[in-house]
Amino acid sequence: MEIKLKLSEVLNLNQSLKSIIDDVNLQVDSLFKFKLLGIMKVIEPHVSNLEIVRNELINKYGEKTDDGHVQISKENSEIFDKFSSEIRKIIESIVSVNLEPLSTDDVFNKGVPAEHLVGLYPVIKVK
Repeated sequence: MEIKLKLSEVLNLNQSLKSIIDDVNLQVDSLFKFKLLGIMKVIEPHVSNLEIVRNELINKYGEKTDDGHVQISKENSEIFDKFSSEIRKIIESIVSVNLEPLSTDDVFNKGVPAEHLVGLYPVIKVK
């Protein structure tokens, strides 16, 4: 099923998925974890593409530091604002993801903390 999301929602979803999957103290069942890993795989290209473009913008607007790294100085507000403006446009853009939404039965009463459930909300299909 095609779902349209802002890239910012995809980034929040990715963070929630990582938090749930990587938390060794959470006792999520194997099927639920399998579904979460599938969603991560579907959204991964959008996350990777943002990183590529973000790095290109850092190289475009940044300055080399003494140790050879490129960074954008917050002291140069004009350059920082240009960088922020371009990144904001990308993060607020709409992307399409093709995935099977999670059902409420998949998610609720699985021991997942509320802060992670909020991040999963865009891919939960309410009956």
